[in-house]
Amino acid sequence: MESLESPSPTKRKRKWIRWTLLIALPVVLLALVALTFNLGVRAYGFWPYYTPSKAMAPTLQQGDRFFMDARAYLRAAPQRGDVMVFVREETGKTLWVKRVIAIGGDVIQGANDTVTLNGKILSEPYVAPVDASEAVPDPFGPVAVPAGKLFVMGDNRHNSNDSRYFGFVDVKNVRGKVALIFFSKDASRNWTRVH
Repeated sequence: MESLESPSPTKRKRKWIRWTLLIALPVVLLALVALTFNLGVRAYGFWPYYTPSKAMAPTLQQGDRFFMDARAYLRAAPQRGDVMVFVREETGKTLWVKRVIAIGGDVIQGANDTVTLNGKILSEPYVAPVDASEAVPDPFGPVAVPAGKLFVMGDNRHNSNDSRYFGFVDVKNVRGKVALIFFSKDASRNWTRVH
């Protein structure tokens, strides 16, 4: 009859090392690649973020991952139409993504899904199509935007918490401009610029 021997300590050690290398090495390499990519991109002022809600649809879909250009506003102030990332003072470090609709000195007003800027109806091809079953947002304004402040709105007007509800955004709280979608559930949107 054949006796069963337990593997020698040397064989067990080699087997443990082999399994450790087989599992740990790819994980470590993947982490290093991700870290290098992240640090390399950030070195050029681009920071990766994702869209947690539907408030900016159709421009940014829920779950889209995008790069924010942190250097975009070093030389110039945010402009009407920019999609930007900012912090609301009331929420601390939470980042928000909205479109600049009005800047300091503008007068803005809205009713029946139409926005009027400085007395002229604003052309907004980026706004989500309106579903007839959705309630029309309450009218607002006219509102004069103070200097150094921005009036921002989501592109999905029926599903956006924005300046209509929380007021103006201080220019000093702007973190950057949304530049590029690098990953979307809809692959045709990958690597597209945001306008």
